Amino acid sequence: MEKIPTGILGFDDVLKGGLRRGWTYLVKGTPGSGKTIFGLQFLMEGLKRGEKCAYISFDETAEEVKLQAKDFGWNLDDVYFIDKVRDLDIISSNIMFYDFDTMVEITSFIESVTRVRELEGVDRVFIDGVGALRDLTKDPTISRRILVSITCFLNSIKATTLMACDMTEEFGKEIISYITSGEFILERIERKDGEILRVLHVLKYRGGDAYLGRHYFDITRRGIVVYPIIPKVKRKSSGIKRLLSTGNVELDSMLGGGIYEGSSVIIAGKSGLGKTNLCLQILKENDLRGDVGIIYTFDESKEILMQRLRGLFNYEPKNMIIREVSPSVSLGKFYNMIISDVETYNPKIVAIDPINYLASIALTVEELLKTLRMIRTQLRDLGAVFICIDEIAEAMGVFRLTGLGISPHADYLISGRFMEIEGELVKTIAVVKNRFGNHERSIRILDIKEGEGLRISEPLKEYTGIIKGVMTKFTSKQ
Repeated sequence: MEKIPTGILGFDDVLKGGLRRGWTYLVKGTPGSGKTIFGLQFLMEGLKRGEKCAYISFDETAEEVKLQAKDFGWNLDDVYFIDKVRDLDIISSNIMFYDFDTMVEITSFIESVTRVRELEGVDRVFIDGVGALRDLTKDPTISRRILVSITCFLNSIKATTLMACDMTEEFGKEIISYITSGEFILERIERKDGEILRVLHVLKYRGGDAYLGRHYFDITRRGIVVYPIIPKVKRKSSGIKRLLSTGNVELDSMLGGGIYEGSSVIIAGKSGLGKTNLCLQILKENDLRGDVGIIYTFDESKEILMQRLRGLFNYEPKNMIIREVSPSVSLGKFYNMIISDVETYNPKIVAIDPINYLASIALTVEELLKTLRMIRTQLRDLGAVFICIDEIAEAMGVFRLTGLGISPHADYLISGRFMEIEGELVKTIAVVKNRFGNHERSIRILDIKEGEGLRISEPLKEYTGIIKGVMTKFTSKQ
């Protein structure tokens, strides 16, 4: 069965093409959630495609709707308006209900909507404020009959219809929910950090495949833009995975020779250990090979990272992209930012510094892990390396490999830790995981020198005490 695009950027991806032609759908939400904008975009897409579009309003007058549309640069002159606001005298009356006493009165009201010439040959219909029909009568059976009759008529003439209704009851429990083929809820959710996010909940979608559940969206100058966390990248790599050098002989040795294309790497440790510099070393070598690398930074600015590359590594990148990400961004928008960059630049390395910020912008830990898996899978299929920098927040004396429960998703795990060796505090690193084969089990000291980059010592084979964090040298008796 044919699907038609909604015109709402990102939403058609969620619906895997759009709405079923000739069916009726419901969009619900609290006042100001974006229901009318949603419907107007649906109609504007129809106009763009040369379709006949009609707007039936039980809530706002045509003049009010057209003024709202102007804020987005939309011209509604070619939309056929059926203004039931004035017919029902909703604006001037304090009591909004009709007492239908006979079938003739009910039929007459239904025909006042369905028999208007504006609906002849119509392709798309948006009905705004259908909740007002509940107020026409004391009897919910009659209001249901009115809605069913209008819906059946529009379905019979093959019009694709979108109805908008205020949220008054639990999801999917109102009468109108049972007579439509899909139900979309526009929600406002407060994140743990107090940020208010807009979420589109695809509660129901009959007659076709779709990504049900919650998807982030924004209301922009272009209208509603949806940022779904769904598979998007269609390209695949050749399947041949090269072993890539990090550009540091000692680090390559620790990793078992380097890092395979399409793998995921976690660099974990406390603040100040040099995790970002390890990542920049890998990105620098990637840049020297002539490949694109992208790092998304929450903690540090592009200017600071460029200063590090120049000062520590004496290097001016040519293909490296540094993206500063606002902590107020939604997880969905961030995910789509990565996917857009991947499709545009075809990077060989994608890095996030640090992933801890994703935990603060995600609604749940489960959503975060799902998103990381989605990124990892698509980058693996493209043969790109995915690097996550994980900042461990526990006290210095507490040993922990990673946080957030992400270590099972890593192919390589580089763990850094501050150690005390003979009264001196040093930075140490160890590779504790290589999914593809053998790796070095030793601990090495990590040092960073201006203009020289990373300096990694020989393995500390004469020392013990990594778990305690206080390394002691073996004696002859030991």
